[in-house]
Amino acid sequence: MEKILKGKPIASRIRKTIKELIVEHGLEPSMLLIQTGDDPASAYYVQNIISSGAKLGCKVELKNLPANLSAQDLKDVIAQANADPSIHGIMLQKPLPTQIPDAEAGTWIDPNKDIDSLNPTNLGKIILSMDSLLPCTPTAVLCTLRHYEIPVKGKHVLIIGRSSIVGKPLANMLLWKKPWADASVTVCHSRTENLNEMIQSADIVVAAIGVPNFVKADMIKKNAVLLDVGINEIINPDESQGYVGDIDYNSCFDKALAITPVPGGIGTVTTSLLFLNLLKASLAAKGTNKNIDDFLDLIFEEK
Repeated sequence: MEKILKGKPIASRIRKTIKELIVEHGLEPSMLLIQTGDDPASAYYVQNIISSGAKLGCKVELKNLPANLSAQDLKDVIAQANADPSIHGIMLQKPLPTQIPDAEAGTWIDPNKDIDSLNPTNLGKIILSMDSLLPCTPTAVLCTLRHYEIPVKGKHVLIIGRSSIVGKPLANMLLWKKPWADASVTVCHSRTENLNEMIQSADIVVAAIGVPNFVKADMIKKNAVLLDVGINEIINPDESQGYVGDIDYNSCFDKALAITPVPGGIGTVTTSLLFLNLLKASLAAKGTNKNIDDFLDLIFEEK
């Protein structure tokens, strides 16, 4: 097993399969990317999505809306995209303005075009082990484990963070009765008592709590596998800008069996999975309903 679980080779495998299937099926996948306001971090991510789409042969239409738009204005834009057969996927870039209810906005997206898995229908299917468009970050965690052939079945996986974007869906996905899941899962959060002791009992730790360098070496057991979902902006001693995860990479490195870097780990895989969902939605629009397992098996069947 490799010590540093880099995301780039995983993303490359996923993108290679996407490009091959687009050509094989003669597809022209198209997504609408909705951005509200001018948040700098959001704008950077949006440009990354547009650039990635162009390289894969996917059309990404950006609709930039003012930060002061009403909830009804956004709902109308999404409704138009839902009804447009030339648009296969819809992504609502976060953060949203304060006047837009996050959870409700997800319900406005057609579940069949919901490539970021914000609609409760898609999230509910995860609990029932039903096929759906999967949330990208939790799927990136599973793809990382699968690519590096890290055993998950029967292992104790502890997730720090209970968000509807990462913690909750990932916990349910890890419980699926599949060869690459079937784990025993614990979900902890900022109110968990004896959190250190809980973390020390885990074979695999997934940190998604949004606190820079939260997990220290004395909190993990020796030879634990550490997967860092966090991305936190910090100011270095020289006043330069930097990014760290929720796991203290430097202090945990020697004690861990394997660890994901930040940046260059889980986040690198996430964007590629957005386009895997777009590919799935595009195929479904043509009447080819492939299960997400079909895609993942094709990607990871051989290195």
